[in-house]
Amino acid sequence: MAFVCPTMGITNRDLLVLVLLFCRTIVCDSQCPKFAGKPLETRVQDASIVFRAVVVQTHFQRKTLDLALVSIYRGGLELASVSQYMGSPYNTTDRQVNFKISPQLSGCFNWSMEPSQSELVVFARISAPAVDLETTPPDGPWLEATAAAVPWTLGVDIAIWNAVGWGGWGEWGSCSRTCGGGRQTRRRYCSRATCEGYGEQARSCNSFDCEGTINPLAPGARRNFHPAQARWGPVQDRPHAFSLRPNSYIWIASSELFNNGKTFPREFTLFISLRLRPESGGYGQGTLFSLRSRRRTGSFLSLELAGRGAARLVHAGAGTSRSIYLAVPLYDFRWHHIAISVHDDNTVRAFVDCRWLRTDVLEKDALDTPRDADLIIGYLFSGDLEQLVLVPKAGQAQKQCSSQVSGVLTPYVTHGD
Repeated sequence: MAFVCPTMGITNRDLLVLVLLFCRTIVCDSQCPKFAGKPLETRVQDASIVFRAVVVQTHFQRKTLDLALVSIYRGGLELASVSQYMGSPYNTTDRQVNFKISPQLSGCFNWSMEPSQSELVVFARISAPAVDLETTPPDGPWLEATAAAVPWTLGVDIAIWNAVGWGGWGEWGSCSRTCGGGRQTRRRYCSRATCEGYGEQARSCNSFDCEGTINPLAPGARRNFHPAQARWGPVQDRPHAFSLRPNSYIWIASSELFNNGKTFPREFTLFISLRLRPESGGYGQGTLFSLRSRRRTGSFLSLELAGRGAARLVHAGAGTSRSIYLAVPLYDFRWHHIAISVHDDNTVRAFVDCRWLRTDVLEKDALDTPRDADLIIGYLFSGDLEQLVLVPKAGQAQKQCSSQVSGVLTPYVTHGD
């Protein structure tokens, strides 16, 4: 891969100049004995600033590396004071930092890393001008490494959060509203006397319009349980969720779905929130949602679970069948959110857990939705189902929940009690 050297100066408002040591294969080797063999916990203790970032661009001649911030484990306030970022020091959206590798350390750095595929955890501190005369520029302090960066993995992420005192984030709670814009939160807990950062986060949810919305799981909604409503039990921590046993489902006649004799819309968005239970072994089965024609045998549009970590949207009709697969990590037994928007019977946009997953454009009328459809929910599905909402509009899938989160509590809080 060829690396392009920058030809313009870097402003300290947009980029943060850092002095950082990386070693071959990112982790230090025998050429960097000063940093070799340090465990993660020690690297965290020695660093006042620890963050996760993605490699955007490498510049070999100037010995710099552009990184996009992903998250900050420690030192958000220090990082903000040097970088002049506005707003919360822990909000990393659209923030980029630049690392400058000092000449005496450049031989330790792996310059062959692939941009956009190298995600790192960086350990650093602010240089002291009175002490670090060789590494501190005349225009003010930089950041310099206290240890070599390491490749990011889920295991590394958990270990570093534990090292700074935070446990993992809990589940997102229920949305405060079923439509029209709500709010949901999640918490994590500190195992020390104090922990830097936020112990609670919030995000917006269900921001789609309430007009025309169909919510068959809402209290008082018209529906028929098969074989009996008793098989749809409550979920202890979710007041509006149902716990489904096998061989239980809801059936709603097409005449009850829409008022004034309206048929099923050509364009719509479907929102679903579900969770598998541990006894399932992580293998999801059954049909979450199915529209089946009364007049045409074998004509349907369904969202089905397809084994471990997958779901699929299936359309059948006129002797053909089409499937669109969606990656959903159901095997972790946590709540997951699926939003599917159908446009013009041939375009499908899918969001999973508040992020865009894929867009499929098929041939014309490939997803010809049965206009006389009856709705079936939960057929052969075993698990928890909290949300199943149908909106007669396309282009709404991103409104189930926001990918942008904000800290709720004041920094340096404790939740260990």
